[in-house]
Amino acid sequence: MSLFKNLLMALSILLSLGVNAGFEDNEDLYPYRQNLHINHPMQILNSGIGALWARVDMIRRANETLELEYFIFNTDKASRIILRELVSAANRGVKVRLLVDKSAAVFVLDEFFAEALKKKNVEVRYYNAASIIQISTVQFRNHRKMISRDGIEAITGGRNIADEYFDLSETFNFLDRDVWVEGPVVATMVETFDRFWKSDIVETPSKPEAPIKFAGDRVVSRKEKRKRAVQHKERVKRFKSKRRFAHRFLRDHQKDDFSALRYAETYGKKALALTNKHTCPHVGFATDKEGGDFAKRVSSADYHLNYRLLRKEIAKWLGYIETEVTLDSPYFLNNSRSREALEKMLDAGQKVNILTNSLGSTDAIYVSTVFAEEVRGYTPLDNFSAHIYIGKFSNESELMNDEIRNAVWGTHSKTIVFNDKAVMVGTFNIDNRSSYYNTEMAIFCNESKEIRDDVMDNIKLRMKYSKKLGKNGRPEDGSKLLANSSFTKKLLYFFLKVPASLLKFLL
Repeated sequence: MSLFKNLLMALSILLSLGVNAGFEDNEDLYPYRQNLHINHPMQILNSGIGALWARVDMIRRANETLELEYFIFNTDKASRIILRELVSAANRGVKVRLLVDKSAAVFVLDEFFAEALKKKNVEVRYYNAASIIQISTVQFRNHRKMISRDGIEAITGGRNIADEYFDLSETFNFLDRDVWVEGPVVATMVETFDRFWKSDIVETPSKPEAPIKFAGDRVVSRKEKRKRAVQHKERVKRFKSKRRFAHRFLRDHQKDDFSALRYAETYGKKALALTNKHTCPHVGFATDKEGGDFAKRVSSADYHLNYRLLRKEIAKWLGYIETEVTLDSPYFLNNSRSREALEKMLDAGQKVNILTNSLGSTDAIYVSTVFAEEVRGYTPLDNFSAHIYIGKFSNESELMNDEIRNAVWGTHSKTIVFNDKAVMVGTFNIDNRSSYYNTEMAIFCNESKEIRDDVMDNIKLRMKYSKKLGKNGRPEDGSKLLANSSFTKKLLYFFLKVPASLLKFLL
């Protein structure tokens, strides 16, 4: 009998993994998946500096609560602007909570900053502090990005909190996209934030402890004592320096910060007005569930059915495709599920358009190394069209200076346009990390041609600054696939090609 039950369970898992073109499905699971046929005001945020102003403006209008959740929260101009606005909000009585992923690869806002913020009544927590030696569990990152105010309005999309997401870096910037939404769905988004906030893999930062003197053996030489004394003095010096920097970070106003804030307050408002607020009659929201780890991942019946909830919603919305779908993602890296979905669309005669990065426009060289082989299987098809961004600014808005304009630019948007009235904007990349490991979130809108057009028009503009790939998988204009790439990037491209191919399941 137990063998029969096991066979039935295995069969049910295999069937569930094949539903909806490779995406499993079940009933909506509130609050992780929700569809509301209620009018919601909505606005697409394409401009980086406009998106920064939208966040500053939201924080300044907060009366009761602010929730922020980000994969990356740097310590640069944009971050200082946001943090000081949060401190100002906390000073007037707003409850401010900030959840930051603790990925060793990108983590910056450490316990010294958390301590300084706590003294300013801003509460900080970290998601998944697993050590890098925990090779399995450490992969499960929180890639969600959200800011919400008073439970009534929110912004989500591709942008983290760092200069490069808000058109402020003089070396590398992302062309990205967010969506602002107001209405009942925001309460659902906040409820998922609460669940992440209370997750058992979230930690409250500990207070940094001052270094203590080495207690070691009592009998040591004078030379060794002097050496240890010097080492202790250096540790204390670094400790005090980190603490001092974190506190000054929230207090000092640097010239560059003031200029960036003034630019956000002036031109940012104008840039934000490049797209209007429209009404969306059918709003969808979906997020993956918090708390995923290796043990849950290997239990497919539990993990895939109850944790990977966003891709179920995406599968449902793929049914809205009529004749054409457009995918805007910084990465194009298929797995068995997304490949099956893509091939099902192509076999049905639906046209598939893709905008992604070239080597010259990406900061993820390891993904670029496997892109050429991945895309070459589809470029011969008449109903498949791929554009790779070339690394130059798209001239879609003003910039603070020429140094920023001359920086390297890449696409970072995570968007799907399903038809002439339906669109998704969120944090989900077309890669294995978003499909299997990272928790992601997205807002969907149906029955609004205006919102869809604000997204599609911007994608088409960015495609003009891209290279269309021909049937041989190389640029149609005869240029090199690795054009506009530095010698160092090309060297790393070939150096990483074999290991990236072997570890493709982690990319």
